[in-house]
Amino acid sequence: MKRAGFEFREHTADVQVRSWGPTLEEAFSQTAYSLMETITPNLRKITPKIEKRITIEAEDKEALLFDFLSEFLYIFDVEELVFSYILVEKIERSKDFYKLQAILKGEKFDSKKHEIGIEVKAITYSFLNIEERHDCIIIDIVYDI
Repeated sequence: MKRAGFEFREHTADVQVRSWGPTLEEAFSQTAYSLMETITPNLRKITPKIEKRITIEAEDKEALLFDFLSEFLYIFDVEELVFSYILVEKIERSKDFYKLQAILKGEKFDSKKHEIGIEVKAITYSFLNIEERHDCIIIDIVYDI
């Protein structure tokens, strides 16, 4: 398995993805890249000229990932932004919740410049799994299309 990355897997009706990385932050970043690549397949066509910083809090890692990815869908729907640079700077655990901080860089979606991919309606908890191994984190998730 490569150091970090993602792959699309077979699914009957939706988009299923497996992402991985040496840290939870990198695995979350790779999962976000898979979502962006579902929306617009060639991320190299996205110029990283608009920067957004986001902070997400949730009660557990699964809810944190769900909320993190849902934020991408919200930003795409409301601001029409897509991202080619996604860096989850840190994920911290406190007594009651997890907190994620990330930097995103991209631009407004332009159908003349960017490839049109698959419309993702929602992130789902179906098949959502975060497996922490000693050498890497593996995330399985399904996007509702």
